[in-house]
Amino acid sequence: MLMKEEKIVFRNEDGTDLVGILATPENATKKCIILCHGISVNKDEDGIFVELSEKLVDKGYAVFRFDFRGHGESGGRSIDMTITGEQDDIESAVTCMGKRGFTSFGLLGVSFAGGPASLYTAAHPEKIKVLVLWNALIDYATTLVPNTTWGKASWGQPAIDRVNRLGYTEIGTGMFRVGKKLLEEMGTLEPWKALVDLDTPVLFVHGNKDTYIDYHESMKYSLLIKNAELEIIKGAEHGFHDNDEHANQAIIRTVDFFQKHLYFKESTHTSY
Repeated sequence: MLMKEEKIVFRNEDGTDLVGILATPENATKKCIILCHGISVNKDEDGIFVELSEKLVDKGYAVFRFDFRGHGESGGRSIDMTITGEQDDIESAVTCMGKRGFTSFGLLGVSFAGGPASLYTAAHPEKIKVLVLWNALIDYATTLVPNTTWGKASWGQPAIDRVNRLGYTEIGTGMFRVGKKLLEEMGTLEPWKALVDLDTPVLFVHGNKDTYIDYHESMKYSLLIKNAELEIIKGAEHGFHDNDEHANQAIIRTVDFFQKHLYFKESTHTSY
């Protein structure tokens, strides 16, 4: 199926310009899947979002991948990013797509975006019909008291101490800076709790060799959430993009889940 891509600049409620890529199939559709990247990367998610978009468009869906504030081509500073701010960015993306005629949405959150995506879905079940979480961070207690290589390098008490001393901390070994408000939110928000009683279908996809976010988290919460499924990818690291076989397994399972739950029967929807 032929795919058309269009770069779109839109604004969040703070007035910050956000940038996204809308991929559409040859035949018109009202179904749009929004892809939310992880912290410190961008809307391509190291290339796997581009590949996923192609597969979803081939099945007849429109796909919108965008840069959160402080990331990629979007405006704003990384030090000002927050979990609630990313929720607002998702809301702005949904609203933007609604104005373009899309009426039924699926949402995919990767890694750190799993929290904002979960909170947004729980707050707007009338809009988001399907949620997919790839190696998602939805329990911030695991970063405040980390048990993975990435967690120990980026979060925990050392990060809190740096924020209190410098006003920021850096993620991993890179130069991506985050500020005090983000860490304060991580101490109070609990995305996993928002999903427990949700009727929306949720798919967890996680590699069992993930050194960023422990795959046991996805195993645990997939059991607690009443309408959830789980796909464990054996041997996969965080993100799946470093191994074609792992990437293909994540993509195929994700596409199948959207096809199963995001039907092509059009229905009425709230206005935007």
